[in-house]
Amino acid sequence: MKGFLIHTLIVGISYLSGVIFYKAAMHLLAIPKNSEIDLLYPWITIFFIFFALPIYYVLNLFLRFFKFRSMVTSTILKTAVLVVFSLFSAIMVPFIFGGFGYLGTREFFFSEFAIILYSFFIGTSAIFSICSSVAENYHNKPM
Repeated sequence: MKGFLIHTLIVGISYLSGVIFYKAAMHLLAIPKNSEIDLLYPWITIFFIFFALPIYYVLNLFLRFFKFRSMVTSTILKTAVLVVFSLFSAIMVPFIFGGFGYLGTREFFFSEFAIILYSFFIGTSAIFSICSSVAENYHNKPM
């Protein structure tokens, strides 16, 4: 039960960090709150829950098999792997939901929407890996 609550907390914190990164990117790019990009936010959330989050857990379980002496090394490696995957996730969001007709593939990678997706998924993956490393260290600590 304790492990379930910790993992639920990790998911919640990583999702909220993604929202903060998403809103910060919108603010820095000066995108109005009622723009069409903000209307796609529920689809980003659905994609995060059903695609990115399970892959985060699978990659995290896979990386547990490698034993590291330092929590810092483990955290840096997990963060790097998850950030690379999060870039892949950010690229996949528009193509899974039908793509965007007004953006070609070259224009998409550097568009405002892509930057917002990058910030959301990089934020969630970085915080997820840090929180999961801290939870593993806390859980494996002798009492």
